[in-house]
Amino acid sequence: MLVKLILWVLALLGLAGLTWLVWREGQGGPSRYLFAMPSREEEAAYCLAVSERIREITRGGGREGMEWHIDEQIEFWRARAGSAFGPGRAALARDSNAPGVNEQAHLHLAVQDCALRAINFYGHRFPSLEAAGS
Repeated sequence: MLVKLILWVLALLGLAGLTWLVWREGQGGPSRYLFAMPSREEEAAYCLAVSERIREITRGGGREGMEWHIDEQIEFWRARAGSAFGPGRAALARDSNAPGVNEQAHLHLAVQDCALRAINFYGHRFPSLEAAGS
């Protein structure tokens, strides 16, 4: 009985130690921004560039709900991009013109990543998405 108790205590201490080590390792790492951007403003500028590029492609002629959502993303990210418009556009051009990359597929995934970032990280609510879900 005593041996089992000691083994359980050791197992719990080992688990607590591993949890602490994983937590501690995570504290020292660099913060992560979408698309390997170095700052929050440049991440926002990248997301703004994605939305603006989609707007250029669709010229406002896409599905009404999608165009509404693109408008919302442009407004949301423009307010957060500061003066980092250039680096965001340059990074999007680099990523979407890389060998083997389909620009429209990249934009499709990037606009989703940006929307999820706005929702999960900033707590933003897009009325267009809420309307689509009801």
